[in-house]
Amino acid sequence: MAPPDLSPEAVGSALVDAGVAPRSAPDRAPEVVRLDGGYSWFTLRVRWGSRDAAIVRVAPFGGTVEPYDPAAEARRLRAVAGVVPAPEVLAVVDAPNRIGRPFGVHTLVPGEVQRRPADPAPYREALATALGTLHSRADPQALEDVSDVAAAYDAELARQAGAYRRSWRHPGIDVAMRWLAGNRPSSGARPVLCHGDFRPANVLWTAPGVIGGIIDWERAWVGDPLCDVAFTMHLGGWGAIEGAPVDAYRAAGGAEVQPDRLRYALRFERLRSILSGMQGLAALAAGRADDPRLVDIGAAAQAGAWDLVAWLEPDLPPLSEVLEPPAATCPLHADAGTEGISVIPARAWIHSGAGGAEPPAEDQAAWLDRRRDLTERAATAGPEMIEPLRALAEADPSSSGLPQVRWRDL
Repeated sequence: MAPPDLSPEAVGSALVDAGVAPRSAPDRAPEVVRLDGGYSWFTLRVRWGSRDAAIVRVAPFGGTVEPYDPAAEARRLRAVAGVVPAPEVLAVVDAPNRIGRPFGVHTLVPGEVQRRPADPAPYREALATALGTLHSRADPQALEDVSDVAAAYDAELARQAGAYRRSWRHPGIDVAMRWLAGNRPSSGARPVLCHGDFRPANVLWTAPGVIGGIIDWERAWVGDPLCDVAFTMHLGGWGAIEGAPVDAYRAAGGAEVQPDRLRYALRFERLRSILSGMQGLAALAAGRADDPRLVDIGAAAQAGAWDLVAWLEPDLPPLSEVLEPPAATCPLHADAGTEGISVIPARAWIHSGAGGAEPPAEDQAAWLDRRRDLTERAATAGPEMIEPLRALAEADPSSSGLPQVRWRDL
């Protein structure tokens, strides 16, 4: 797979062909600046001279939010147009093109990210108001015709099962999928358009408490509004919608924060975050991505997924009634000869730093045999398997090289 051509000449020619470049553009290449700091799209700011810039979002082959589809992201942006400040869609271009990958072209929204404001109160109120406005005013049917929150969860759990199959089997994910299927709310409440990644890093500000634009809508979906609230509590840092901001969220039309539904949403968003990191490492190992930082986020997801075994409780549905799990091996544990997996980046990283030495082959083999046995037993078991699985996690032969992070750092 040839990487996309992000040179000014290729990007400029692609935008001219798409009809979104100024008339003078064919005479010269534009200024192209990479903006993406995450693990997902190639995001470029493109400018010809003093003219207004455009944002170009180029789809990678693989990463944390597969599959990448500029047309799907465009539908999400069009669904929120006029509801909250967000980029406007200028074009969607499929391959083949001069860049070599499908891409979308959006307007550049004003403002800057606030990493840690001295006084977060006005920012938190504005975030809560924007989220309440999104949930109350955006039309979810612009994305998907879902009857209620229960049906929305069913649809999204099916999509997350697909994300799991693109990763590798993990007993913690098996347990989490069983718990989520067995405890899914039977709520008939109206579903809403959820941002799916609502945190300060995806909001641009023009003044204290004044939002210039909300970006990165690739994870937007139709679902339970409390999932967006839960996501901010997991990954929103200083921008979490809890405490005083809940009043602003409700005043803007946001949903009632019901404790039982919020508990489910918190677990649901925890699983989605971990699966995102696992997908990224799986894409790297399979050669669909080449960003070495995906090892870090994948290792953090692998470590965090072990915590999910504590969700085992009596009477959960067996895994076979929920999904068919993936057959792939974790790249951090795979043997060098594992078919279809390029383990060199992961294995070189996992045993580097702090002088970590690779465990003896016989120790790895014994641990993998025990993992296979306990994983199969956990697919139908109850809480009696929690402690054996925790002991398995503590004996993980790659754990000495794993970063010491919490799942909410993903």
